[in-house]
Amino acid sequence: MIPPASGAAGPSTLRAMGPHFVIAPPAAEQAGLAAALDPVRAEPGTVLLLAAAADAAPVLSTSLAELARAASGRGADTLVLAASGLAATGTDGRRPAELLARRTGLTVVGPDAVVSVEADGTLQVPGGSWWRCRPGGPAEALGERWPAAATITALPGGAFWVTGTAPAARLPVLDRAAGQDGTLLLVLGEPGGRLPTGGQLANAASLLLAAAGDAVPTLSAPWGEPIELVDLAAVLAASLGREVRAAVGLPVGHGTPPGTAHRSVHVAADGTPGWEPYLTELSACPVGRTVTAVGRRSRPDGPAAPGLARYPAFPGWELEAVAAGLWLHPEGTADRGPRLRRPDPGQPVLVVGAPGQPVTQDVWDHLGGLLAGLPPLDEAPSGTARLALLVAGTTDLESDAVGRFCARMHGLHWLEAERAVRPPAVPQPTEVPPVATATAMAVATVTETVTETVTETGTETGTETEPETETAVVTATVVQTSASEAVPAPDAPARNETSGGPPGPAWVPAPAAAAPLASGPADPAGAAAPEPDPVPAPPPAEAGPTTLAQDRAVLVAALGPAYQRWARRADDATTRLPGLRALTDDDPRPELVAVLLHHTDAGLPAGRAEVTAAARAAASGPLGSYLRCLAAGLRRLPSHYGGVVAAAPAGRSDPARYAPGTVLTEPAPVSGIAAVGADLGEDVGIEFAIWSVRGRRTSAFGEPGEQPTVVFAPGSSFEVVDVDPPDAAAGRPARVLLHEVGGIRPAPDRLRAWLGRRDAVAPADRIRLAHPARFRLDLGTAADPDGEPRSTAGPSEETKAQDV
Repeated sequence: MIPPASGAAGPSTLRAMGPHFVIAPPAAEQAGLAAALDPVRAEPGTVLLLAAAADAAPVLSTSLAELARAASGRGADTLVLAASGLAATGTDGRRPAELLARRTGLTVVGPDAVVSVEADGTLQVPGGSWWRCRPGGPAEALGERWPAAATITALPGGAFWVTGTAPAARLPVLDRAAGQDGTLLLVLGEPGGRLPTGGQLANAASLLLAAAGDAVPTLSAPWGEPIELVDLAAVLAASLGREVRAAVGLPVGHGTPPGTAHRSVHVAADGTPGWEPYLTELSACPVGRTVTAVGRRSRPDGPAAPGLARYPAFPGWELEAVAAGLWLHPEGTADRGPRLRRPDPGQPVLVVGAPGQPVTQDVWDHLGGLLAGLPPLDEAPSGTARLALLVAGTTDLESDAVGRFCARMHGLHWLEAERAVRPPAVPQPTEVPPVATATAMAVATVTETVTETVTETGTETGTETEPETETAVVTATVVQTSASEAVPAPDAPARNETSGGPPGPAWVPAPAAAAPLASGPADPAGAAAPEPDPVPAPPPAEAGPTTLAQDRAVLVAALGPAYQRWARRADDATTRLPGLRALTDDDPRPELVAVLLHHTDAGLPAGRAEVTAAARAAASGPLGSYLRCLAAGLRRLPSHYGGVVAAAPAGRSDPARYAPGTVLTEPAPVSGIAAVGADLGEDVGIEFAIWSVRGRRTSAFGEPGEQPTVVFAPGSSFEVVDVDPPDAAAGRPARVLLHEVGGIRPAPDRLRAWLGRRDAVAPADRIRLAHPARFRLDLGTAADPDGEPRSTAGPSEETKAQDV
């Protein structure tokens, strides 16, 4: 127990102590209080206060407004008040914690007896209980410990279901969960909910392993992101000091009699089993926090595979099993984004190539042989899953047409992607200066997981040199952009880039011998026409940066002395996400500083409104460099697959602009909130509900426990799925349903289901945001010269591709 501090004169005060708060006398020993709170972890969505003074009650009463502001600033919706007896029933039958919940509008968690801080960082109420008191709702007993231990549910097949909180319901598919002999299968999380924290998982695993003996712990997160599963496996392996396995999908028992055989399946949010993944198992090593692919499906009559996670391919290319399906890429490809791609339970995908590298016609010549060597897709309740084809590399018009034909011939579903289709090599005038297009920016988008074991070193063709790697080892939580692909918007056209892949067409248009440099049309009379009088040339445009290194230098110079202060804060973020640490020779901190400046709305190098205007005007100079650094920094962060909510200010947008099927391209970065119960504040004209596939999570750059923020990079495109009119009875404005263009096209029902959970949250229980203005943007209304919004009417390319 923490006794009231003694020997101090004057009334007690409220003070911050790391991520927590404490009420103590002014002369209380700071070191002792810090030592007492040191083992107590900061829980997401909460603010913790420890009362360590005899006069804590009046101080708490006068400090409620300050605590509420702190909670709002962190995006927290719960106050944990460790004040002994705060939730005890009074003479009037009410608990003081309930009154505080009504006064603050926040959920208050308090004890009904004396609190003690344990060595493991938990707060215990011996002989009593913690109580959760929601504003206007009944009090709920939580037990003696805070934070509450993970909920462990034994499943019929011998596995255990581990959730951070008590689950709402158990899906029938969990009754089929079963691990291999000699393993302890832990199924983590539930649809739409958070996975258990690393501490909760470590405690639960230790408890279960005490009874399981030498069983190998095996994790499964059927509704989590692949990066989350990798991270938890690495954390648990380091905590236990032993190997931890991670199953891709949900391992289930089958066969006759039932349970005599095992396989994995991806599971939809409603519990419907999907297809069996090609990549089946990962292994987390306690040394070095590495996670390695160690299992994949095979067919008995197939030839031996060249690697643990690879299928036979053809010279110069590798066919790798990933969580989302398969990845066909050139040998030595530095990009590792497809490894972290979230799987679609309804459809596996074959990703072909990598951004910036050519996909030539010989790939399609070998496609039939590659497909014949794969294990078959088993029957699912909804029928046999159909393999989708997604081209991530760069194709010319001929290769693109051949690829579409081969997809139809082999029964593959063609998915459109944001990539460059290069035109034929025909003479074209030289452009001075070359302009970076949005397509070039999309081609440069790369998400990479860094490999640990280097078996061969080579040099890529181009201006930068980088080691090539070939291994199945993936560093936990590392999401990085390769040095050669990191430029978000190179000033040179994408068709002029070279790559380290197999030799292909040069695709560099030969300039006309006498091509005029003026921007006007060529004279049809040709060179024989008399030259007009010289026209005064416009003043030369200031040369802009042409590489990411130059953009970084421009941003550092624009920030001046303040850069070092922001860089130190960015370094703090790398300690929370090890994947942000630089593993290349270049310094990515300017990119991370750009993300930090945007996330915190710091007003540097300009305010949010000015940055938005500069992006929509394709401005150069420091703001252009800042936007390119921001895009590169975002590509280093984990992606978010799911619902996101944002808003347009009142009076700034007309719902009639957003016709279903319209594709909106937003040059500016777009920020949204992934919390289903987020309150976007007053004066909202339109609520945007976005299904994200490539948005990036930036909460690592904020305060502990703040609500999950998702940022879409400049130049992202969104397709209008539907428009809902305002609902005056529910107090909701007009709502525009969007899905991010690129990757697998999600079913509209997913976004509707997410919105159903959002609408189920009562207005009084909504999470109040500290700065709702950060999530407001008149999305897609950047005007063209004629004043119309920058959009493309009619169905998107993805919609049309489904009919190909």
